[in-house]
Amino acid sequence: MSTPVHMSSDLDVRVVEELLRTLTKGQRALQMYLPNNPVYQRAMEALVEAFTPVWNVTGRLVLEIHEQHIEWEGVAVYQQSGGGSEGLAWQLYTDGLRRLTLLPGVEAEEIIRLLHVVNRARLLPVDAADDLLTLLWEQEFVLITYAFVEVIGEGTEFIQESEAHEAAAEPGEARREIDDARGAPNNSGLVDLTDFDATPYFLDEAETRLIRSELDDEYRRDYRTFAIDALMDILETQREPAVRHEAVALLEDVLPAQLAAGGFRAVARILRELRVIAARAPGLDQELHTSVLSFEERLSQPEILEQLFRALEDAIGRPDNEDVSEVMRELKPSALPTILSHLGRTLNPDVRRALEPSLEGLARAAPNALSAVLENGPPEALDPAIALAARLGITGLVPQIIGHYKSGGVALRLTAITALAGFGTPTAIATVEEALGDPDRTVRQAALALLQQRGGSGGMVRRLEGLLFAETDGGWDRLERRALFEAYGALAADAALPRIRELLEPRGFFRRRAHPDVRACALFGLGKVRSLDARMLVDTYTTDREPVVRSAANSVLRDWMP
Repeated sequence: MSTPVHMSSDLDVRVVEELLRTLTKGQRALQMYLPNNPVYQRAMEALVEAFTPVWNVTGRLVLEIHEQHIEWEGVAVYQQSGGGSEGLAWQLYTDGLRRLTLLPGVEAEEIIRLLHVVNRARLLPVDAADDLLTLLWEQEFVLITYAFVEVIGEGTEFIQESEAHEAAAEPGEARREIDDARGAPNNSGLVDLTDFDATPYFLDEAETRLIRSELDDEYRRDYRTFAIDALMDILETQREPAVRHEAVALLEDVLPAQLAAGGFRAVARILRELRVIAARAPGLDQELHTSVLSFEERLSQPEILEQLFRALEDAIGRPDNEDVSEVMRELKPSALPTILSHLGRTLNPDVRRALEPSLEGLARAAPNALSAVLENGPPEALDPAIALAARLGITGLVPQIIGHYKSGGVALRLTAITALAGFGTPTAIATVEEALGDPDRTVRQAALALLQQRGGSGGMVRRLEGLLFAETDGGWDRLERRALFEAYGALAADAALPRIRELLEPRGFFRRRAHPDVRACALFGLGKVRSLDARMLVDTYTTDREPVVRSAANSVLRDWMP
């Protein structure tokens, strides 16, 4: 397994050591950040640059993998801090790798794929069908080869070397070899399983059930939780600063990995435990104390929250809403703009149901943060921010919402008047009344419906009179005009008769009759007055010369009949 040992200069060793350090940082960046993130891009650029001096030293980088370190030409070029069990060397070793060979050009593309595979293998469940070697084999690397341990029998293992271009076996070849072996005498020393066909069962039924129960418990056991608990214990009880720093560094990998895997409950638990550790752990220096408490702030950063959103958008592996709430309760107010922006972009109702309840608690605890979003937040965050302010009933935000109604697009104006109607303050209702004359039909109709749901408002009758009896046409179609007249008749009652009669029966030599559509809609408005005088006025138009007016009058009278 070992490679020949050559004497390498200290400078050559430092070059390879720097490559391994950069490789570890690149692995962490792949795990924590998206490809468009500047931190990710800088890490990848540094990784590519780190290979250049290596190829000036050697044309073939052969790394020997040990449990706690990695060697190059007999010299340790990577050492796990504090004898930890979560570093690169330990992961590769425990997954069976014993040698890793990299050829020039690997930095162009294959090294990134290798790190992706290592990160995927790290997150595999205990009972997963795949492992690191399976994932490596699927990649069909050209410039990467590796030696790994193959276990046979009890405790017997041998080293097998991968090939850059491994030829596929002929279909059925393995089966033919087995069949041929069965037909021939067994002189190879291999165990034939058929020799054990007659082995008697030596366990009774109760013992079999016990073993099956123990196996089921073993498969269900959450070893990741146990590992995290052990890491927390180390951070709390070990007084050696180097050990504690290594534990903090490992937690920096655990948090984004847990978010990406949907382990929201575990993330919330880690944050709670870290607060306890920061308060009671003996011997924490200021740097460690700051690092431990910084995880709460780090969770609220946009890069980490993106991991949370991706897990929520995944329809298959999406965590329970209760688990989401666990994490959301740990967020800081600085996360509010990012979450509201995602709510403004997502079309998934399940994501909305998962985020909105916890978001209300976050905004209620920090209304100033919500005000800042309304003042200078991203455009996509404004719509959910206005709706959130209305649900919480924060009346101090009404002026900002009115400002967005006056300057926003159709969708934002619609959200704003819905929120203002919910507030119900005089200033808010006055703006909803103003929306009756909005340029957009959808906003006008929504404002009318909201005001009618409230049973009208103090200025609604005057606003409707200003719209319906103005000299200029509002540009409404027949249905919208009818809805306005009906609302006016229902709210003004008998007080509506003089204005509608003047519209229907203009006085004076120069007064012209209104358009037939307008008079027909006015008759429908009289139908909502429901008084005897109104009925008598409608009755005079059942023989009008305009068909649309006659039809409206007769329709109103039919509806009036008991």
